[in-house]
Amino acid sequence: MILIHGVGLSQAMWEAQKVALRHAYRVITLDMLGHGGSPRPAADAGLDDYADQVAELMDHLAIDKAVLIGFSMGALVARAFALRYPGRLSGLILLNGVFDRSETVRATILGRVDEVRRAGPSANSDAAIERWFTPEFRAAQPDYIVDLRAHMAGNDHHGYLTSYGLFASQDNFGADRLGEIAAPTLVATGEFDVGSTPEMTLELAARIPGAKASVIAGARHMMPVEMPEETNALLLGYLATITQQPITAGEAS
Repeated sequence: MILIHGVGLSQAMWEAQKVALRHAYRVITLDMLGHGGSPRPAADAGLDDYADQVAELMDHLAIDKAVLIGFSMGALVARAFALRYPGRLSGLILLNGVFDRSETVRATILGRVDEVRRAGPSANSDAAIERWFTPEFRAAQPDYIVDLRAHMAGNDHHGYLTSYGLFASQDNFGADRLGEIAAPTLVATGEFDVGSTPEMTLELAARIPGAKASVIAGARHMMPVEMPEETNALLLGYLATITQQPITAGEAS
């Protein structure tokens, strides 16, 4: 399993999933280009460059094929990988991804990119955190929120801006080729995710042959962090159907 985080975040977001998945699978996380300890992307980088990073990691670790689990922008990277390296994919899970935004919504996201260009990575982090988490989680986990805000502010300006620009503009990346994806695929989001809506999930899944769509009740965008038990149960249940692993969510928790 290779887990790919969202823009402005890092591989640290996957702690709960690593605990659950490692009982049955080899779990690998990485920092995307421009994040954490990874190099900056080129100014003209595209999603294929982020997909190439995943392939290079697989080469380095002598991994021929893997299941990719992508969150938010990581789901876009996983989609790009599926189209660029179909022979190296044994499964695809797209969590809280974006697809076919309206022109109005896309313009709003591009406006946030302009804010980052002018003011740096912390420009709209407070608004993002409000969208990503329920008020109850923010109230119950103040230390986590403080740490997350500090992490986002500390992102490399160039790397964050390039990545955010792709996230804002590439929601329809490879839309005309989605029918080529042959690997087993799960597309999932949260019921109250305003950026990756249930409608997007259903539409994206409908474009990928045999894909399953799922919506976690009550979840917002950061459901792997805020609702780890529900997210892990979904992942383990689906993975068991495509990898033939004799394990249940209860056994792995």
